[in-house]
Amino acid sequence: MTARFAEMRQNDGFDGTAVPAWQMVPVNGTKTVKLLDGLGLTVTSRNPPIATVEEVPMCFADGRREFRIKGKRVGTTTIEARRGTHLQARLDVAVKRKKVVKVAFNFVRDNAGHHTSRSSASVDAWVRTMNGIFLPQINIEIQKKSTRSVRVNKNLGSVVRFSSHLSGVSAAQHEWDDVIALRDSAADFNFFFVWEYEQDATPGTDNTDAGALSGNCLFEDAAGTEIAETMAHETGHYLGEKDYYAAAQRPWLMYGYTDSRGRKIPKAHANTMNP
Repeated sequence: MTARFAEMRQNDGFDGTAVPAWQMVPVNGTKTVKLLDGLGLTVTSRNPPIATVEEVPMCFADGRREFRIKGKRVGTTTIEARRGTHLQARLDVAVKRKKVVKVAFNFVRDNAGHHTSRSSASVDAWVRTMNGIFLPQINIEIQKKSTRSVRVNKNLGSVVRFSSHLSGVSAAQHEWDDVIALRDSAADFNFFFVWEYEQDATPGTDNTDAGALSGNCLFEDAAGTEIAETMAHETGHYLGEKDYYAAAQRPWLMYGYTDSRGRKIPKAHANTMNP
């Protein structure tokens, strides 16, 4: 049997696809991992000032062992499982400080009566869901900076567009700048909820749910059913990650298709979003 470390629960900062496996631990916090097929092995931390490891003193019917990792100082270390001098399993550990992202939630209307159907009553639930994704996996906390009703003093029409990159489209159709001019400058990231958003050459076809750029995101009313998950995805763009589209990447938060993605943040994305 081959000893190996495994996650205790899904989406808790463990990446079993990394080689060696990897676990995020908050500074001054703890994470628990399983060691499978590891009876009789000695488990230690290579750098206890970064993170310590101790066994959970319990017996498990399936023979696994559980270990509690405590983050002491920001940095990286390795947990090793050995039989004598022979290394049997490794787990890389990254101890990360908490990163706070202050978010403004802006509910948009224009001077012609167009307005989002979303309600500010949903904001707290969205924040809870986003924190349920980010905090356990990468130690990022979403904080509600403000909830605002904003009015654009022009007729934005039935579709709010980002079109400055498209040839042959009137400059007046590029409405992104009109909207983000109303951003809360004290926030790190601004969501603007609009009725319909498009960023391609076919605004009459609903191809896009949201667009994020330079600390702003326009987010349409028809952006699927997993609203807070999609908002977390767009926040991932603010934090520096791109979209992924391969079928094997569907469990990832940064998978590109709305309502088809999972909530997993693998090691590489974690280290981009919260270095």
